[in-house]
Amino acid sequence: MQPLTITGSTIIPFTLPLVRPFNFAGHTIRERSGYYLEITTPDGLTAQGEIAPLPGISSETLKKAKHDAREIQPALVGRPIPLEKDELIDSIRNDGRLCACCPSVRFGVESALFDLASRARQMHLTHFLEAPDGEIASAVLLQGTHGHIIARAKEMKACGHRVFKLKVGDRNIPLDVKKVQDLRGLIGKEGVIRLDANKIWSFSEAVLFAHLAGPEQIEFMEEPLSDTLKLDEFYKTTHMPVALDETLSVLRCGATAPSCMLTLTAHEGVKAYVIKPMVLGGVIIALDWIEEAGRLGKKAVISSAFESPVGLRVLKALAALSGQTAGLGTEYYL
Repeated sequence: MQPLTITGSTIIPFTLPLVRPFNFAGHTIRERSGYYLEITTPDGLTAQGEIAPLPGISSETLKKAKHDAREIQPALVGRPIPLEKDELIDSIRNDGRLCACCPSVRFGVESALFDLASRARQMHLTHFLEAPDGEIASAVLLQGTHGHIIARAKEMKACGHRVFKLKVGDRNIPLDVKKVQDLRGLIGKEGVIRLDANKIWSFSEAVLFAHLAGPEQIEFMEEPLSDTLKLDEFYKTTHMPVALDETLSVLRCGATAPSCMLTLTAHEGVKAYVIKPMVLGGVIIALDWIEEAGRLGKKAVISSAFESPVGLRVLKALAALSGQTAGLGTEYYL
């Protein structure tokens, strides 16, 4: 199958207001700003990728992302694009200039390349990635006041949802515990709760919360500790299942991980990897983490960073490949 050639690229700025503000880790998001990278071929085929670092979570600023996007843009024109999945992956891995870009730019460029190849093959991106068909389930994202959380959970339970992600990490630990207990009572025994503390708590605070909240129906808690190296001790003390999210940004898969973290991803207490391709740096690294999760018997949960529909299209394809209930609840806010 002959590769395509990119003959044009455009960087298009966008700003999308959130329907309602979202608070996490000391930050309040009211809008999402970024860039769409649009690439074209001689026969008029067009594809897009989204570049939108998430303030407070991404390592780069929007200004840095714009700089890197401008730097890589000329190298895209004239680039041949393999139309076989494995060949496309190899070509991206071997692109030193792309690998030097910041994570959100790698995600945007790789998304556009995968989008272009799948369109050229007249395939949905899900099929191009060789993911199974089927509806993609996503956890309901819950954040805010106690009343808002319970009202939203009640509404979504009535719509058939059974997996709920609750933001915790308040200094008022008894209030967070009450949110968990009341949510548990509302969704019933068939419901599942995922917790996310965004690395806010100290060891003693996280242990206190875990003991008071209890483990019933909790699938895992994302990033309970500000000090990641104490996760082993936290699990041994509480037996609360843990998921890695922000920590994945400082790790690499398998044997290339930093020596102090080599055993962390494989630890028995770590039950899941929460994979944000926009933050981690692209489609390829997401595929690597999905493979690593399968090798180690962990769950690979594809998670959004308030992407627009352009970015979400890619995340949904990756979620289909992972086979796990995704974390794409940020759609509710856009």
